[in-house]
Amino acid sequence: MATLTKNLFHGAGEGDWRLEVLEGEWPTDAFGEVFIIGPDKRRPGGHWFDHFGLLHRFSMEPSADGTLEARARRMETPVARLAGRYPRLFRTVGFAQLSPFGVSNMANTNVQTIDGRLFVGYDAGRPIEVDPVTMEVITPVGSNGEWAQMAPGLLEPMCPVAAHPAPAYEERCVYFVNYFPMPGAPTHVARWGLNGPVERWPVEGMSPFDSIHDIKATRNHLVFCDLPFKIEVGAMRAGGRRQIPNQDFTQLWIVAKDDLRRTPPGESVPATEVRIPVPTGHVIADVDDDDGIIRVHLEHIALADLMITAEAGERTHSGDVVSADHEGIVSLANQPGCMGTYEIVAETGEVRVAEKMWDDRFWGGVLSTYDCSDAEARERVTQAWYSGTGYDPDLTSAEWWDLYSSSDNERLVPLDELPAEGRPGALAHFDLAARKVAGTWSYEEPGTFPSPPTFVPRRDRSGPNDGYVVVLVHRGDWRNCSPGGGKEMHVFDAQDIEAGPIARAGAAGFNPPLLLHSYWSERRVGPRPSNYSVSRSRDIAGALAGFGRVPRTWARTAKELRAQRRAGTLPTSGPGAVGF
Repeated sequence: MATLTKNLFHGAGEGDWRLEVLEGEWPTDAFGEVFIIGPDKRRPGGHWFDHFGLLHRFSMEPSADGTLEARARRMETPVARLAGRYPRLFRTVGFAQLSPFGVSNMANTNVQTIDGRLFVGYDAGRPIEVDPVTMEVITPVGSNGEWAQMAPGLLEPMCPVAAHPAPAYEERCVYFVNYFPMPGAPTHVARWGLNGPVERWPVEGMSPFDSIHDIKATRNHLVFCDLPFKIEVGAMRAGGRRQIPNQDFTQLWIVAKDDLRRTPPGESVPATEVRIPVPTGHVIADVDDDDGIIRVHLEHIALADLMITAEAGERTHSGDVVSADHEGIVSLANQPGCMGTYEIVAETGEVRVAEKMWDDRFWGGVLSTYDCSDAEARERVTQAWYSGTGYDPDLTSAEWWDLYSSSDNERLVPLDELPAEGRPGALAHFDLAARKVAGTWSYEEPGTFPSPPTFVPRRDRSGPNDGYVVVLVHRGDWRNCSPGGGKEMHVFDAQDIEAGPIARAGAAGFNPPLLLHSYWSERRVGPRPSNYSVSRSRDIAGALAGFGRVPRTWARTAKELRAQRRAGTLPTSGPGAVGF
C-alpha cells in the first residue's frame, strides 16, 4: 500500500494563520518574507496543475507573541472571477481550462520579486503582477497584443510565456521566453523594463522542443532550456495512453544580450544551441560570464513525465490500487534527485565541464532553491538545496512503467534495480563548487516530505549561503498531527541540514495543498514603486486582433507539418513529436 501522505490535495484555500513554534526556537536573525504559489486544490481529482493559483505569504520574523504570520489568497484575475461566477462556461481538459473567453491563465506556477514588486508566472499565460502587501492582483505584464498568441480568446488568448522569467537586477528589467512549440512559428525572447512596452525578438537556430519553462540572465547572455512536457493529442482522449516517451536530453539556448541591443525588436537574433544528456526541470546560471564561459547548474529529472498522472482506482505497476487521495499526482519520483554543473563556451556552445551529482539517500527530486538574495550571491552560485518526495514503489504508474521500461531513455538507476523498500522524503544540500551532495535530511515518518524549499538569508550574514532553508512539510500521519492541519514550516541551518530542523511551526487549520515554486524577498515598506497597468480596452483590442493573427500562425504550422510529412522528416519521437 502506498505510504506517501494522502493529504496532498485537500487544501484549506484562503486564510490567515498565526503559526505557533511547536518545537525548537525560530531563528531571530531570519528576516523578510517567503512567497509560495501553487494550484488551489481543495480536493483530489484531475491534474495537479488544473486550478487557479493560491498565493501564500509567510513572515520569517516572529511577532511579539512568538508566532509567524501566514496568509493565503486566490489569484483573482478577471477570468478567475468569471469562472467563479459562470462555471458552466468553463471546461477543464487535462490541465487546461477553456471557455468562450479563451484559455485561462491559471497563474499558479512561479513567483518572482524585483524592486519591491511581485510577479506570478504560468507557462500558458502572461505574467501577472500582484501587490506583495495586499496580495491583490494588479495587472498582467504586457497587453494581449504585445505577446505572440497560440490560441485566440475574447479576453484571454493563450500567450505561452515561460513561467520562470529572468530578472536582471542591475539592468532593472526582466527577460522572458514567449514560445509556440510547433514548427513554422518562431520562439521569442522578450525584455520588459518594469514599465512601458514589452519588446520581443524572434530567435533563430532552435531545434524542435515540447515546452520551455525557465530562462536565466547572465551579465552578457540569456540562457533558457526546454522542459520534457509532451502534450500527446491521442493520450488526451478518453482512455488514451501515452505512446511517445519524453526526450532523454536537455536543450539549452544561449542568446547574446549584445545581439538584442543592436537588433531592433521584431527582427531575428541567433541562438547557440547546446545538447546535454538527461532532461531538466530548472536551470540556475551564474551572473558572471565575463570570461566567455557560461556556468549553469541543471535540476535534472531523469524519466520524469508530467503528463502521466495517477487516477483513482487504477492499478499501479506493483499491483496496488491508487487511492482517490492520490489522484492527480504526476510521475516525478522514480529516480534519485540529481543536479548537473556545466561550463559552456558562450560563443560556440562547447561544453568544457559536465558533472552530475546524486545520492541514493535522496529520491524524487521536486524543487530546488539557492541563495539569490544579493549581487554577490548571484555572481557565482556555489550551493543549492533540493527537496524530494522519496520513492514509493506502490505509486509507480503502470502506464509510466510500460512506456519507459522499454525505452532507451537515460536513467540513473536501472528500473529492475529500483529499491523495493522505497526511499523516504528528504532535503538534500548540493555543493555545486565541490560537485557533490554535501548532506541530506530524511523524514522517517512514512509518507512525509518537504516541498518547496526556500533559501532565507541571515540579517547580518557573513556572505553568500549564510542563512536558512525553510520548507513546507507535508506530514504523512496528518490526521493525528497536533495542533492539527498536517502541514508545517520547518527551518534548517543551510550549512548543517543533517542536524535536522532548528524549529517547526504550525497551526490548527493550516493545510496548504501541494504547492509549486517559492521566493524569498525583503518586506516592502511604502507604496508600490510604479503605476504600471494594462488598460482593459487595450487588452481586449489585443485579444480581438489575435483572431486574425493566430489562424495565420497555425496555417504556417500546418504547411510546415505537411512539408515534413512529405519529406519523411516529421518527428515520431523526441521533441516536436505530437502523437496524433
